[in-house]
Amino acid sequence: MIKVDIISGFLGAGKTTLIRKLLKAHEDEKVVLIENEFGEIGIDGEVVEREGFQVLELSTGCICCSMKIDFLNTIKSVVEQLKPERIIIEPTGIGLLSEIIEVVNITELKDKCYINSLITVVDSINYLEQLDSFGDFFEDQIANASTLMLSKTQFVEEEEIKNIISSLRTLNKDAFIVKEIWSEFSIEYLRSFLNGELIVDFDKLFHLEDNHSLKKGIENVSLSIEREFSWKELEKILISLNNPLYGNILRGKGFIKGTEKDLEFNYVNGQYNIKECEIEGSGRMCIIGKDLDRNKIRILFKNHLGKIKRWREYGE
Repeated sequence: MIKVDIISGFLGAGKTTLIRKLLKAHEDEKVVLIENEFGEIGIDGEVVEREGFQVLELSTGCICCSMKIDFLNTIKSVVEQLKPERIIIEPTGIGLLSEIIEVVNITELKDKCYINSLITVVDSINYLEQLDSFGDFFEDQIANASTLMLSKTQFVEEEEIKNIISSLRTLNKDAFIVKEIWSEFSIEYLRSFLNGELIVDFDKLFHLEDNHSLKKGIENVSLSIEREFSWKELEKILISLNNPLYGNILRGKGFIKGTEKDLEFNYVNGQYNIKECEIEGSGRMCIIGKDLDRNKIRILFKNHLGKIKRWREYGE
């Protein structure tokens, strides 16, 4: 039987970071990662693939909604053709965990694979704001998890961590909660999350009805830009994204051509980081949020430097 591990979490919580660590902890197994990107441009898949792991991407939709059939067919194909020992599924940050479980747990797959663990990554910095803004939709990912892993705890006061855990317990009384800093985890500790001991009773899973409407208004702008940015210039642009003029930007990530070295950036609710990267085909990004002004976002990235070789927006 093939083990299936589902790693969920809201936009920018740190799912890909955790998955990269878990993959390295299971290099002795044949593992396939199925990743659902929200947007036309797959970013996270390239990060994982460059480290030598096999990735299948489903983009331009959500596997718990319009892409259910594609998702199911992808799993069937992986099971029958690739025959892995383990499948790790990373849903989009706005996916409903309860419905993804429903797809994976259907009769057609029960004799071939089983859900081994359900891990939801919780952003400690933005948790309370996200809970308030996205309500039941955000709660679905928490309530259906067997393990809740807090990210970015090193940047949050201990008292606030206690408040977050208390809030999480009102939504999920049984999940194992991890608040330790991931960089300090040993290989053995990481393996403990995916060793088959976290199987839950799916008949008791909390399921929210008619909650697709909660995702209405969340949209993405996917850009391909072949121009160079300096580190300082990119930093100014990311700071500007916090301006409501561009909409309520929840998440941004991408690979950018740099004036000296290519750059990789991550943006979550006004906070960002930039680092050097070696991704081939740099110059791609995805911005996710609500009430986005596509034109202003386009102009922001277009007009910060005069040396523009080519610019276009996918989907137009």
